[in-house]
Amino acid sequence: MIKYPLLEKDKNMAITAPSSGIPKELHSMFILACNRMMERGYSLKIGETVWTQNKAKSAPAWVRGEEFNRLMMDESVSIILPPWGGELLIEILEYVDFAQMQEKWIVGYSDTSLLSLAVTLQTGIATVHGPNLVDLRGYGTGCL
Repeated sequence: MIKYPLLEKDKNMAITAPSSGIPKELHSMFILACNRMMERGYSLKIGETVWTQNKAKSAPAWVRGEEFNRLMMDESVSIILPPWGGELLIEILEYVDFAQMQEKWIVGYSDTSLLSLAVTLQTGIATVHGPNLVDLRGYGTGCL
């Protein structure tokens, strides 16, 4: 049975990079996207994996998996978004604790689609094939 989590605006939107992180030269674009979400009333919880990028991934697989697990179990979080997709999300699946997940929205596309599929198949929690955080920065992007 598919379970649809509540999107509670008084809770945090968590940003984690289960695949690619953001290289330093693009941090300003990420900050712009974060500011846009805060202007719309969301509180953000930003993971450490977001700020780094090395060889097509934000961090070692176990670090990315642990950060995702922490955010999935965090009661203050109601939605999880990546900054963008990538190529190596598949590496974290062995570290994802599907049994301990709380119901919350996972939104994204590209490499995030793999994570969304795994979460829905393993837990029955609905996920969203939708924009990544940087797509929501507005200001000339055509979004928001």
